[in-house]
Amino acid sequence: MLAIAIAATVRISVMGSLHPVQLALQPARDAVLVVERQGRTETLRGARTITITGPARVSGPGGAMAQFRLTARGGKPRDYLGKLQVRSTGAELLAIVEMDRETAVAAITDAEGSPGIPFEARKAQAVVTRSYLAGARNRHVGFDFCDSDHCQLLKGSAPTDSAASAAAMITRGQVVTYKGDVVPTLYSASCGGHTKTLAQSKWTGANIPQPGYPYFSVACPLQGRASGHGVGLCQLGSMEIAQHGYSARIILGHYFPNTVVETLEFTAPREEVRPNAPKLTVVPKIVPPPRTLAASVDTGARVAP
Repeated sequence: MLAIAIAATVRISVMGSLHPVQLALQPARDAVLVVERQGRTETLRGARTITITGPARVSGPGGAMAQFRLTARGGKPRDYLGKLQVRSTGAELLAIVEMDRETAVAAITDAEGSPGIPFEARKAQAVVTRSYLAGARNRHVGFDFCDSDHCQLLKGSAPTDSAASAAAMITRGQVVTYKGDVVPTLYSASCGGHTKTLAQSKWTGANIPQPGYPYFSVACPLQGRASGHGVGLCQLGSMEIAQHGYSARIILGHYFPNTVVETLEFTAPREEVRPNAPKLTVVPKIVPPPRTLAASVDTGARVAP
C-alpha cells in the first residue's frame, strides 16, 4: 500500500492560448451559478450571459461544482463542470477551472482521442492521463496544469455518454506506479517506430520530467514519421496494438516496462478542495496469461500482487 498526499480536485488553466481580455459566461441548462466579482454576489441562471473583464469566482450554490459555458474572443464556446476563478494578469485574464480529477481524466481522454479509436487504447489513454495528473509536479505556479499540449490537451468536459467518459469510469482511479511511486506517464502522437529514453529525447533544464521512472526505448508496431517527443506511450502504436485484440494492460505493459497498475482511492469526498491522503489498493482484477505480439509487445506492466 502506498501513501501519498494528493487533492481530490485539480486546477487547470483554460483558454490561455487565446490571451483573453474578456470572457463570456453562461450557465448550462438547468444550472444555477453564483458569481462573485467587484465585491458583489449575483445569481446567474437560464439563458442569461454575462461578460467578465476582471477577477471573479464562479460556483454552484453553496460553493458546489457547477456546469457552465465559457467563451473567449476568437475561440469556440466550451462547457466545463467545476468551479471557475478568473484572475487579472497584466492586460489579460487567467481562467482557472477547479474540477474533480476524474472529470479531468475524461475531458483529457476525449480531447486526446478521435472517433474510432479502439476502446482498449482509450482505456490505456485514460490511465496514463490520470497517472500524469497524479504524478507530475511543478508544471505551473498558481495552478496545477494548463489545457494545452504543454501539459495535456483539454477542450472542455467530455459528454457523459462518450467513449472517453466510459473509459475513465471503467479505469477509475487506476494509475501506473514504479517502485511505489505514481509515474507521471508521458505520451506522444507517434514515436516513428521506437520510443525514446529521457536521454534520447534531449530534454534539458526545467523541461525534464521529475526523476523516478527511467522510461525505456521500446519497439512500436507502426513505423513512419515521428510526431511529438517520442517518450512513453505512442498513441498511434497503442491504437494498432488494440486493433489486434490486446488489452489496455498489455498496451501499458509494453510502453512502461517494470511498472504496476494500481488503484488510487481517495479518503475524502470528491468535492473536497483541501489536499487529502489517498491510499493505493490492489486492482481487484485477474490478469489473463501473457500474450506476445510480433512487434515485441510484452506484459511489463502487471497488477499489484
